[in-house]
Amino acid sequence: MEHREPPGLEYIFHPRSIAVVGASTQPSGSAANVFIEPLLILDYPGAIYPINPKGGELLGLKIYPTLADVPGPVDLATICVPAPLVPQVMADCAHKGVKLAQIFTAGFSESGEAGERLEAEIAAIARRGGVRVIGPNCMGIYCPGTGLSFNPYFPRDSGAVGFLSQSGANINDVVEPGVHRGLRFSKVVSYGNACDLNECDFLEYLAGDPETQIIAMYIEGTRDGQRFVKALSQATRAKPVTILKGGRTQGGSRATLSHTSSLAGDDAVWDALCRQMGVIQAYNVEELIDILETFSFLKPPRGRNIALVGCGGGRGVLGADDCERAGLRVPRLSPEISRKLKDILPEAGASLHNPIDHPPVMAGWGGDSLLQTLRLVSGCENIDLLLAHIRLRLGFTRESVAEGVDTVIKAHRELGKPVAMALSSSGSVELYTLAHQLQQEFQQAGVPVYPTVGRAAHAISKLIGYHEQRNGVG
Repeated sequence: MEHREPPGLEYIFHPRSIAVVGASTQPSGSAANVFIEPLLILDYPGAIYPINPKGGELLGLKIYPTLADVPGPVDLATICVPAPLVPQVMADCAHKGVKLAQIFTAGFSESGEAGERLEAEIAAIARRGGVRVIGPNCMGIYCPGTGLSFNPYFPRDSGAVGFLSQSGANINDVVEPGVHRGLRFSKVVSYGNACDLNECDFLEYLAGDPETQIIAMYIEGTRDGQRFVKALSQATRAKPVTILKGGRTQGGSRATLSHTSSLAGDDAVWDALCRQMGVIQAYNVEELIDILETFSFLKPPRGRNIALVGCGGGRGVLGADDCERAGLRVPRLSPEISRKLKDILPEAGASLHNPIDHPPVMAGWGGDSLLQTLRLVSGCENIDLLLAHIRLRLGFTRESVAEGVDTVIKAHRELGKPVAMALSSSGSVELYTLAHQLQQEFQQAGVPVYPTVGRAAHAISKLIGYHEQRNGVG
């Protein structure tokens, strides 16, 4: 399908009116209703028009039999009817003068030849009628700044992360846990099969969007490799771009064909492209979220030398291994610094060379000794950043670790070097709840928090690598 240059995509995030085609009078009676409740919860300021031939009322909104019956203009139509009915709905959109249609319905090119023909038909109708299309087989747009959402649990407040995904499910898998890690989003687009507007259009848009400071993508493939490379080059010159690529294995590649009908491409070529463009690669959803949190909250360290401070022993040894495997360095501290640490941490057998043991005492953690330790280590010339770490154990309470939380936050604010936190627990419900509460406190103070030292190390290493490449280091 030939590419049509859009007149600028800003308009798609600011529709003055939305029609949801396929609604039901029962609040949970159809997929279309999923798209109406979030608009009400996020206080979407425009007009909302549910569409169903039977008419009626839904959540206080009048249901109109057809798009033609809507009394005013419609900027955006969300289409949630069975696939064979979509061509007629698209024709109705064209007749009504709808600017944009996002098609939730599946059963198109991802499902075989018949679906490919049906997708080509709706794309042709849209093109003739001047309707831009997101999808089919997608969730569409989440833009909290304008009240657009397809999930009632997504937050109302905006942030700096723009996220593009061929997969609707992966949108939820990134946004929901990302929110609990302190992330907020500017624009999120699930674009599915991309029969019209595609990853290139949205990548070009986010590259110039002043509300978006970091771009994230989940992509399985592209139909226009040359244009994608150009758009990616434009985006990476403007801001950090991190991508999770689906279909990198033989089995995953087969799965992409049945998911969004995209060809996965050659894995080695993809890796080379990412290196050339300065793309930060993620290899699973969890790593993608770790990277986004790191770029959002951690001041770039001047180098790769890290100090580990926390409950030590074998955990410290394994943490050091994780850091060095990730490309960081865990340098030995000078004898002078170690002697000063011995005065602060006199416990027999404690490591004072890096990793530095600061074990909890009587199910507590923190205090003046932790702050002294962080200050002393931060002053070392051969240390570029500090990673505090603790594993919550049975007997720990919010009160027993409050001093430690306050200490790390104080160090984050006062010290001249970046400070991050690795926080894990033994897995009990009580400790999981406590860990979540502490995580929120750290993140509200701007301290990035990771579930393990290893995950912290990998994400921090990618932040450093990004800035090294930008600065021509290495």
